[in-house]
Amino acid sequence: MITILCFCLLVAVQAKAQQSVADVLQQVAANNKTLQAAAQYREARKLEYKTGLNPEDPLIEYDYFNGQPAEAGNQKEFAVTQRIDFPTAYGRKRRVANLQEAQADYQYAQQRQNILLEAQQTALQLIYLNKQATELERRYQDVEALYRRFQKSTRAGEGNMLDENKARVRLLNIRTTLQANKARRRVLEEKLTELNGGQSIALPDTAFAAMTSVPAFEVLDSLIEVSDPRLKMMEQQAKVQEEKVKLAKALALPKLEGGYRYQSILGQTFQGVHAGISIPLWERRNTVNTQQAYSQYAQAQLEAELVSHRQEVRQTYEEYQVLQESLRNYQELMARPENLRLLEKALRLGEISATEYFMELSFYYDTYDKYLELEAEAQQKAAELLRYTL
Repeated sequence: MITILCFCLLVAVQAKAQQSVADVLQQVAANNKTLQAAAQYREARKLEYKTGLNPEDPLIEYDYFNGQPAEAGNQKEFAVTQRIDFPTAYGRKRRVANLQEAQADYQYAQQRQNILLEAQQTALQLIYLNKQATELERRYQDVEALYRRFQKSTRAGEGNMLDENKARVRLLNIRTTLQANKARRRVLEEKLTELNGGQSIALPDTAFAAMTSVPAFEVLDSLIEVSDPRLKMMEQQAKVQEEKVKLAKALALPKLEGGYRYQSILGQTFQGVHAGISIPLWERRNTVNTQQAYSQYAQAQLEAELVSHRQEVRQTYEEYQVLQESLRNYQELMARPENLRLLEKALRLGEISATEYFMELSFYYDTYDKYLELEAEAQQKAAELLRYTL
């Protein structure tokens, strides 16, 4: 029954930690100043991409000429003209603009993901330090009780000063580590406040949530590839450049001009239609070749990124696997209550000296500290692998 209650309590604590970290990410997503600026920049870029999609403004001209001599009469001319690119160019422009708008969305998504991952890693590191602080405080209480016992024995003439001094040094070491832990927690809390747009976040949790299952590498790599905003942004850039090649070809076609003209001279009027067409000889020379070169560059850059991205994910995944294996090995050694009770009993019965006791205690503490570090590293490595879910 006690085992079941302890298990339920552990699940409740882990659920609380998970909710707390999720709450931190939710607040950062809403309050982060960099993300707010990025959202404004994204909207500005989208408006920019929508500019220049329509034909040029029409041109209205009016001329008035005084005749010399007077009997020559005055001359008036009025014209309205409209110049347009070859009609297919406007469809190409809109397709480029739509692709660029989607690219702006992916760029924002990448910034958001990076900031949320930074907040998540900071929160996980803070939980680790909170857990470490709890363990250090317990150690301090245990060693302090032992120090009081040695002190009492020394004063009663049953102990020796060396044992008392060993306990005092141990207390000093633990107190120093606690102070360093407190300073590191303060730095992380300030970092979370900065990420949260200057609003403080309380995260007192001392237990990690159960890690989300990381799928097998091939599955994970596929999931990341189809959802990673960095890759999506580069894929979109390649599409933009492909469409710009087609746009350059459309813009290289003749431009059309049409309008209305009116002329009045010596009491006679003339009016009619104006039409014109440009001859594409020099203005847009090499523009198609330039855009083709940029398109080839974007495609090559995307292919290189895909290879680099896969290797990066593989390396992180392998590091995570090593951490998981090490963590399982350490978990088998962490029968802390039984080990410490046996060690303390041996000291009390005189089976080991204070020197031996503190040596064994240091060995155990070092092992447990390494276990806590591995647990935190595994949590952070899993978060890095699952960043595509943010």
